[in-house]
Amino acid sequence: MAAVGVSAVAAPVRAEVRKVASTKLWWGLLVPVTLLSSMINLFGGVFTAAFPESERLPLLLGSLAYALGFTGVFAAVHGVVAAAGEFRHRTITTTYLTTRGRAPVLLAKMLVSAGVGACYAVATVVTGILAGVAADGGAGFPDAGPLLATILIGTVVSALWGALGAAFGTAVSNQVSALVSLLLYLMVGELLLGAVLEAADSAAVRALSSYLPGNAGEIAIYGIPVREIAGPQTAPRLVELLAGVTDPPGWGVALLVVALWTAAAGAVGGWVASHRDIT
Repeated sequence: MAAVGVSAVAAPVRAEVRKVASTKLWWGLLVPVTLLSSMINLFGGVFTAAFPESERLPLLLGSLAYALGFTGVFAAVHGVVAAAGEFRHRTITTTYLTTRGRAPVLLAKMLVSAGVGACYAVATVVTGILAGVAADGGAGFPDAGPLLATILIGTVVSALWGALGAAFGTAVSNQVSALVSLLLYLMVGELLLGAVLEAADSAAVRALSSYLPGNAGEIAIYGIPVREIAGPQTAPRLVELLAGVTDPPGWGVALLVVALWTAAAGAVGGWVASHRDIT
């Protein structure tokens, strides 16, 4: 049974990889990802170099985390466009007809989009480190442990956003509507929703802002860098300010929250796909 399940997903995954590789979408989004990371971390390196030798902080770690936060948005955009694009170009009918069941198709799209998101995170890290080191000469380079942890967490968050985008694109199916809805939510909607929650009298309600998908991703990514820069006592308050939340959980809990949102999006996408008439 396990072998059948693996084989049922392996073929759709290979097909999705070929689809992604044959289009300009993946590298079209990779270009702004690398440029944005270079600019953000170049500034981080310059700012680090401005500190006296005895007071230098690993600010490059913070600028790298900031860049990784933006990378998740690009990963989600790729997932949405790649998934909804099949409905726009009407190739989804052939995809479903040549695959045993619709669930493996969605799973394959989520897995491949997660892989693309992870690759975007790696590109962000590589270009960001090169830009930061070029700016400060490596004097403010962070320790290996926190750096690797930040890279790993940022890569996982970006991968999850890629998978979530694919699930959302499958559920909405209209490419323009899905893309606009996603960007409006991330850029405006979550800020407004978070502000409404933050304005509540109840501390429990205010704390819910930490569990919105975008905020949870930022909390996960910022957790370790902020602790390294500001210290364990100040870190929670600084994370609150950076993410715009109240009483944020630890980075592990925040990462789990993003994973749960991704799973929920996958469940909704799978249900919608299984009930949609694509003839």
